[in-house]
Amino acid sequence: MLNGKEQKYMENNNWNWYENATPNVGNNTQQPAGNNSNGNYGESGNQGSRGKKERKHVATWTQLIICMLVMALIGGGVGAGAVYFATRGQNNQQALNDAGSTVVTPPDATGDPEENSAGTGSGNSPSASPSSGINMSSGSSTTSTGDTGSIIRTCMSSVVGIDIEQEVSNGYAMFGYGQSESGATSETVGSGSGVIVTSDGYIVTNNHVVEGADAIKVHLEDGTEYPATLIGTDSYTDLAVIKIDATGLPAATLGNSGDMLVCDTVYAIGNPLGVLASSVSEGIISGLDRVIEIEGQEMTLMQTTAAVNPGNSGGGLFNSKGELIGIVNAKSSGTDVEGLGFAIPIDSAKQIIMDLIDLGYVSGRPYLGISMQNISIRTTSNSGNNGSFFPFGSYGSYGYVNRVQVVGIEEGSAAEQAGMQVNDIIVSLGGTEINGSSDLSILLYEYKVGDTVTITVQRGTELLDLSVTLGERTKA
Repeated sequence: MLNGKEQKYMENNNWNWYENATPNVGNNTQQPAGNNSNGNYGESGNQGSRGKKERKHVATWTQLIICMLVMALIGGGVGAGAVYFATRGQNNQQALNDAGSTVVTPPDATGDPEENSAGTGSGNSPSASPSSGINMSSGSSTTSTGDTGSIIRTCMSSVVGIDIEQEVSNGYAMFGYGQSESGATSETVGSGSGVIVTSDGYIVTNNHVVEGADAIKVHLEDGTEYPATLIGTDSYTDLAVIKIDATGLPAATLGNSGDMLVCDTVYAIGNPLGVLASSVSEGIISGLDRVIEIEGQEMTLMQTTAAVNPGNSGGGLFNSKGELIGIVNAKSSGTDVEGLGFAIPIDSAKQIIMDLIDLGYVSGRPYLGISMQNISIRTTSNSGNNGSFFPFGSYGSYGYVNRVQVVGIEEGSAAEQAGMQVNDIIVSLGGTEINGSSDLSILLYEYKVGDTVTITVQRGTELLDLSVTLGERTKA
């Protein structure tokens, strides 16, 4: 407790009171050890005592200033640290958020994860499929810039002429030796058109254009000629793909036939009559989803007024943006009509084309695994089934019927597993009579892979019902 004198003195001079009331405070000040004659540190007597108090006063204020500076520095450091760690925490959180949506490929022994990512680097990335070179429409307003004429002239360079050659046997005599030998020469027996779909030489055309060819020749717009290799065919859609050994070719851009409307302008480009290369005819879409029969097979096609002539088959039907929207494949004419052109819609052809390029066949189709040929056989109306099934008979009038004969069977195929044999004549599939290979293909594609169907064959003079579980084609 403070007495009254101390209380009054403290009120008059708080700092002097503090020093007088606590004489040992000097022990806490910065003083040298021992006596010092320097007046700054005090001397004996009153003078020294007064100087000591002044030193204590100065030292204490110095200490307070230093403490304040230290505290300011510490406070500033703490504040900066708080900002740093707060910012760092935000950055770390952002990194964690980014990591949640990013897949990082771990490096292998070589160290670089980018080299092991699909589609990047070199060496380790899987090779792209050949059909990846097809140009698909991006959906933009135009494929090419310029007026319609310049756009279509650009399309002309992507259309080629195709000549089909077959070997023709010739007999000749070797005079002087009395021997006769046979030789063969290659002759052009047909022509058509095709459309370049990749810059490295894949060309789409019609199956009926290249069917039965011993050799195929392709003529570019500039007159350059290339031999072509048959890559794959599909008689069901009348599409085929051939390839020439060339690079940097002007490939067409595949559009969307589903966007076409009746009365839209289209351009047919092809090789009519086999001699008029890169001919262009203008017309409109006069009908969509036309179901017509071609060589006994129903097809859903686009109808156009653009002039289509022999040799146009396999050529391109382009829209006003220069996109390929159809493959020309048929012409219907008669005494009362000038001619109607038809084209395979590109939307239904895209996957077929890609499969033919990549696989050499169309995937997902039911497959028997046989090689066959069309034959005509004699029948009799008194053979027990009015000549429908039995090819031979002993009584009554005779006639002829078309059938399919098996000339080859793939090992392990659905046909082999069902017990089918070479020379069997296919009479019916699922109870429906077969009058040729087109009938067989049409009926077969009404089923799915894995379905079981009854195929009736004639072996000699005997009819056999074979239960066939349809497989899927796995090789070209």
